[in-house]
Amino acid sequence: MRPSEETIEAWRLMLQAHQRLTTQMDQELRKRHGLQLDWYDVLYQLHDAGGRMRMHELAAATLFSRTDCTRLVDRMERVGLVQREPAAEDRRGVYAVATAEGQALFRRAAASHLEDIQQLFGAHVTADEAKAMAEGLGRAIQAGEG
Repeated sequence: MRPSEETIEAWRLMLQAHQRLTTQMDQELRKRHGLQLDWYDVLYQLHDAGGRMRMHELAAATLFSRTDCTRLVDRMERVGLVQREPAAEDRRGVYAVATAEGQALFRRAAASHLEDIQQLFGAHVTADEAKAMAEGLGRAIQAGEG
């Protein structure tokens, strides 16, 4: 069954909005904090998880492949934002852990990033529209996981 014209247009606009908004947010984070958006995402996920996550969980949460997540954490580790710790309960397991420097950078960047979300996205949709988008996108994500 072919999707409706409205569905095709919504799909196209979702992809276009994602590309443009993430590019703008990346530029703002780099300019204000010297932090790229994918690094912010890693620090956010670690913050949300209490400061540490297993590498495979981090990859899933950030939507990076395991290989890409490993490379990203390698780069962040070299500049002192994260470190790896072996999992005591599993010799093969490894945790990514936000360093004090990484946690501080995340805290500094979070407020301006939230302002960017509001300015670049939230100011252009109503609360009802945002709720409808979140519900529809959430259902699409769940269907894709099943």
